[in-house]
Amino acid sequence: MFTFAIMIAASASADAQVTKGQKSLGVKGGYVTRNNAPSAGLQFEYTFSKRFILAPSVDYVFRHEGCDGLLFNIDYHGPWNLTTDGRWYVYHVIGVNYASWNRHLPKGMENISRAGEMDNDTDDDVTMRKNRFGLDVGAGLAWYAKPTLKVSLEGKFNWVKNYNTGIFTLGISYVF
Repeated sequence: MFTFAIMIAASASADAQVTKGQKSLGVKGGYVTRNNAPSAGLQFEYTFSKRFILAPSVDYVFRHEGCDGLLFNIDYHGPWNLTTDGRWYVYHVIGVNYASWNRHLPKGMENISRAGEMDNDTDDDVTMRKNRFGLDVGAGLAWYAKPTLKVSLEGKFNWVKNYNTGIFTLGISYVF
């Protein structure tokens, strides 16, 4: 694995960098602290200028501890080059999100309301869903392995009323 990483680094050209009008589309996977579960998602980025990247994304949080979620984010990335050739950069993340968290109740609990009283609703749905808007704050690191291939590592805090969470992701994107 280490040899493979060195081969990619050695073969990368030096002309990759953040440029106006650049777009990227990719996948990401990671870890979510809300329910200690993995996540998977899609990300898109559009570079408006050297210091402004608009980055909408969607993440699915896999079910664990009876909870799963779907997160929609529209973030601003502010990149700062770490190297003179522009292949490595760090960025801060500020954005808005819409979170839909599902709490799955155990079998037999579907007719009990939050107050603990029996509910006459005979609906078989055993899911309680909460949809909320919130804010994103974080930072990331990106590397252009090739002019058309970018790898990123990001950590952010998803601030949503009663559903705060930390999200850590590793992504790979096609740059065009």
